[in-house]
Amino acid sequence: MPTARIAAGQTSSGQGWKAYGANGIFIDVDTTSARFSGRPHYVTSISGPGGSQWNLVGPSAVYSSTATSFRVYVQWKDGSAITPATAQQYGWYITWIGYDNP
Repeated sequence: MPTARIAAGQTSSGQGWKAYGANGIFIDVDTTSARFSGRPHYVTSISGPGGSQWNLVGPSAVYSSTATSFRVYVQWKDGSAITPATAQQYGWYITWIGYDNP
């Protein structure tokens, strides 16, 4: 009988961000190392040494979640343009906790 599993991790600082339209960016988060067997519930946040994450919308919304990955979209709360270079400049990364109870 499978047992519940909790795991946590983070992406690399400033790395892996891609453009989404003119005003957004996204990152695909690899959770393979957690060895989840079902579809876990993920809780996320955004961090980084450069700051400004308080001015973002989206970092706690999880999309396309599977046992091995999920996606997070972010944009400035005022809707102005943001690029992967911005995320790299601020060193943003996603921290996550996953709970799997298959």
